[in-house]
Order: sequence, then structure tokens, then C-alpha cells
Amino acid sequence: MASWSRVVWLAALAGGAWAATRGRPQPFDVEAHLDGGTLRPISDGRLYHRAVGAGPDLVMLPGFGGNVSTWEFITPPLAETHRVHWVDLLGHGLSDKPASADYGAPVQAERLAELLRAEGLERVVIVGSSAAGQPAVVLAARHPDRVAGLVLVDPFLVAGPGVRLGIWLSRQLPGTSGIILRTLSAQRWYVRLSNMIGRRHPLSVDRATVDRQYLPYGAPGFLDALPALLAGVDPAPAQASIGEVRCPVLLIWGAADRLAGRGQALALAASFNDAEPVILEDAGHVPQEEVPEQVVACMRPFLERVQRESLTQDGRGVAPPG
Repeated sequence: MASWSRVVWLAALAGGAWAATRGRPQPFDVEAHLDGGTLRPISDGRLYHRAVGAGPDLVMLPGFGGNVSTWEFITPPLAETHRVHWVDLLGHGLSDKPASADYGAPVQAERLAELLRAEGLERVVIVGSSAAGQPAVVLAARHPDRVAGLVLVDPFLVAGPGVRLGIWLSRQLPGTSGIILRTLSAQRWYVRLSNMIGRRHPLSVDRATVDRQYLPYGAPGFLDALPALLAGVDPAPAQASIGEVRCPVLLIWGAADRLAGRGQALALAASFNDAEPVILEDAGHVPQEEVPEQVVACMRPFLERVQRESLTQDGRGVAPPG
């Protein structure tokens, strides 16, 4: 009886594992979801770009595994006074996802610089969420003529011990970590769980929240590109550029961020030459989705300051509102 019980238990365990990992996102037609945007060719792929509004330029980048829809709640009020550009970095959202590309921050920064040149954008403010803070910092350090300011929302520039361990393991076992990442990311329940962990109030995650992130996972090449994306998410290369950033920086941090706490946020702010930290008490890792009104409220004075300073320095640009 004991042996049969063990067989039944193992069969149930195997069946549960199969059921929990059999999901796969539906094929996603990128061309049918551009929604007024374009796929701008660059040297090694195409970047999704959509612009709305008029005024000084804001270029908004989503974090690892995300897409530009993370900005949909703060874009309408910002577009009243600014030209808001949504950009999916290579490997993300609606942009191309070559499996063998280098997704490290320095290379992603140069791709973004190429896009800015192609679109004729100068003196922009880069708004980056989570891991997108890495190429944003490198871009500001390497191309100070194009970046007037940075707004970094819970940037993944500091890593807690758990994250550092995960990066180390992925390097030691790249094949295994790639299989695990592809398997988990294909599951809708995993995307829901990740969103719950990232929020101050986990039960606020609804179907629409999951859809915004999960649907583009069906875009061609996403699952195949995940190992390379993971290899490029190490914050170390971007950390080396922090001291070289000369433009003003606004750090927006959710107090309930489980990836990095308040102390790490304040320490990071002190590492920049000119950074203002703002801690939002009722938010986790994605304040732009959790407390969008508060994010816009703290961005407005910073954007006005950046625009005033840009006009003073070079005499170009659009006068700040009011």
C-alpha cells in the first residue's frame, strides 16, 4: 500500500507540475497593435516608438519584461504640456527580439541614442522604470548633449542579496536558468504573481493589469530572447556611469518596493551629482501604475526646472508652461 501511495503522490505531483507549466501566450501580431506608433529601424532591429502631445520631449522606457503600456496612466496629463514618446527597448514589448542580441545597458543606450538621432530629438528627459534606468543612466553619461534630465522610477541600479544571487546563478547555469525563465514567463499565473509581488497592495492586480504585460509575450521571438535579456540585466555596467551623469535626476521610489528598500534609494540618490529622491509611501515597484497622480505631481516641478535650465544653457526649446 505504501508503494502505491507513493506512486499516486508522484503522479499527482507530476500532473500538477505539467498543468502549472503548460501555458503559452497566444501568438501576437505586432503590426496589428501599433496603435499609431511605428517600428523604427536601427542597426540591429526595430524599436517601437509612439508620440503624443506637444512641447518638450519626454522619452519613456518600461522595465525588464514590461512594455510601454505601463505609462498609460500618467501619459494623458503629461501630454498636456509635453511631447511624450513611448519607446520599447530592443527585446521588449512591440520592438524586435533577436535571440542573440546583446541586451546590456551600454548597448541598449547606444540603440536609444540611434533612435533619438533618427527622430531628431535633442535635450530630452528620459523616464525609465526599473531595469530601464540602466540604459537611461548610460545614455545620460555618454550623450549629455541629448539628455536634459532623468526621471528614474524605482530604477534597478541597486540589487539586494536575493537579486544578486539570482544573477550569479544564471551565470553559473545559463542553460538551466534559460529553460526555467522561458517556462515560467510563458505562464499567465507567473505574470500575475510577479505583478502582485511588485505592488504595495497585491490584491489590486486585476485581469487588465496582467493583460497589459502578458499579451505582448506572444510577439515573435520573445521567449527565445529571454536568456539574453536576463544576461543583460546586471546593473554593474550602469553603476559605473552614475558618477558621470551631470544632468538633474529625479528618483521616484515606492516605499514598499521589495527589490530595494528606502535606505538603498537614498544611498543611490547620494551617488548622483544632482539627484532629488521622492519616496511614495503607498506604492511598490511600479508607482506609475499604483499611484499615477502622485507620480505626475512630483514630476511636474522637476520637468519645469529642467526646461528652465535647458533654455538658460542653450537658448533652445519650448518655454515651460505658466
